[in-house]
Amino acid sequence: KDASGSYKAGDTVAVRFQTGHPKNNLHRNGSFLEVQRQVGGNWVAVADDGDWSTRYRWTRTFGAESAADLSWTIPQGTPAGSYRIVHYGDAKNLIGTITPFTGTSSVFQVQVN
Repeated sequence: KDASGSYKAGDTVAVRFQTGHPKNNLHRNGSFLEVQRQVGGNWVAVADDGDWSTRYRWTRTFGAESAADLSWTIPQGTPAGSYRIVHYGDAKNLIGTITPFTGTSSVFQVQVN
């Protein structure tokens, strides 16, 4: 499941990523998700999993496979522009080696109401 098109304040953008178990790395000094806005040629974080506007839900899908459902309810006053949702996860192989990875949604537009 991916972001698409354009949204406005009050809408919820929802995406899904294949992921590892969150206990593979608790991200105590980091985040499982970021909402980023394009500013010039750079992507700047505007929200993460510590914000009330975001949600992170992990579910086991089949056997050792799992998914992360991430969402962002766009707050009033959010500037118009190009946004994306980034997922930070950690996969564990059969011998226990943990490897970090990043997943990025498609770019979507936030429009002013």
